[in-house]
Amino acid sequence: MAKCDLSIELDDPQALHAGGSTISGVVRVRVDKNVETKGLVVTSGWATHGRGNVTSGVFNSKTLFTGEWRSGDTPEYRFELPVGSWPPSYHGNYLNIDHNITAQAKIAWAFDPKASQTFLMRPTGGPESAAWKDPAASSNKLGCVLFSIFSIVFCVVFFGGMIAAGGPSIVFLAIAIVPLLVGLGYGFKVLLPRYLLGNVECSLSPNQVSPGEEVKGELVFKPRKTVSINAIKLTFQASERVVSGSGSNRKTHTNVFFEKEQTLVGETTLQPGQEKRVPLAVQLPGDAPYSVDLTDNDLIWNVLIRIDIPRWPDWTKNIAIAVVPSGKPMQPAAASAGTVAEATSQAVSPVGQEAEVSPSGITFTETAQHFWELRNDRESVMELAGAVSGLTFDIDAFVERRLLYSGDDDPHVFKDGYAVWAHFTEPPLPMVLYVPHDLADEFEQIGRDLWKGRGTIVGWDAQHRRLQIKLENSAVI
Repeated sequence: MAKCDLSIELDDPQALHAGGSTISGVVRVRVDKNVETKGLVVTSGWATHGRGNVTSGVFNSKTLFTGEWRSGDTPEYRFELPVGSWPPSYHGNYLNIDHNITAQAKIAWAFDPKASQTFLMRPTGGPESAAWKDPAASSNKLGCVLFSIFSIVFCVVFFGGMIAAGGPSIVFLAIAIVPLLVGLGYGFKVLLPRYLLGNVECSLSPNQVSPGEEVKGELVFKPRKTVSINAIKLTFQASERVVSGSGSNRKTHTNVFFEKEQTLVGETTLQPGQEKRVPLAVQLPGDAPYSVDLTDNDLIWNVLIRIDIPRWPDWTKNIAIAVVPSGKPMQPAAASAGTVAEATSQAVSPVGQEAEVSPSGITFTETAQHFWELRNDRESVMELAGAVSGLTFDIDAFVERRLLYSGDDDPHVFKDGYAVWAHFTEPPLPMVLYVPHDLADEFEQIGRDLWKGRGTIVGWDAQHRRLQIKLENSAVI
């Protein structure tokens, strides 16, 4: 049994913290037995969670106390730590990034007690603060290097083996098929489209943009032959790409959360020698999340250009775009809890997620926003809860922890069910979810990840300032 328990209370747990600023709070210790600690250390850092392997980092740490705690003591230690400037807070489907304050008591010959609290961070530095590299460029360079190494090794082994064997053999001829197939694949994808279209030039600029800005470019080519095309299309998309496992169990998971397709040129016939110029332009959403390049956890924006040629390999080009912070400082009001939802829209959640509309004509996002703005006004929030009680919505929520409520403690708890604390995606409105028995396994498996289901508003928990929602038996993840 632990000799002490730790808890952390942030001074403003719902605030949106600017990158490079400071965060403060208090670490509380409850001592059950006399214990000597080599250090009560508090740390500011970040970590990913979701479907990919966990990646984490530490910005700063401080030792708040070293010495002995006596049984029954409840000491408190204030702290103030710098907030990191990257990566940004983000809550998606496959990828989540949380900034956190962690406290740990180092105790000899025992498990070190720990506690952690998450908070939201929005970068305020310019593009230079984003640790981003062009994945397409990296991939091309890596591909060239690997192909060169493969070619050299192949030539040495193949021709050296032939000389040693005194001539060609079935084994060496079979090995020769591998580079032949590679060459055929390259010719099929690159050389055949070029045979009809000639050299195709395609570029976009700038390749680093901020949310709400526009990227422009041009597609230029001069066909060598008369060629009919179905269309020239541009697909603008954003995706979460994460990797789980290692070695032979390593798997890549991709979730496209934003996609917009444009037909630039319809079905037509192109004449040889006549230059074709096609303007390109894409507008980033104002709430576009920033590009993220972390170990096994990436958020990628890219533009795919395709010339669709019937009964012939299509010409394609994939161009990566870095969505980076603008460098504009946060407005003073944006750092307060009452307006965090508005300020975090571009830094926390994926774009393009539409909320479910209730029969009353309002969405849950709108409802949550009203509760978020009024949550410190007890009279107004109770009046609002009475007005929307009974409305049913589709809900996205991040689970925090299970409660030990029983039916006697809270009349909303299902028989053989339980309650969990959670918060909405955006704004991060605290909620109590009443879980029926047949959904218990789903909540056990999902841990602290994103849960999606359907529920009915039943009231407001004034003590803990949380919206109470009773889940439907038919809710699904």
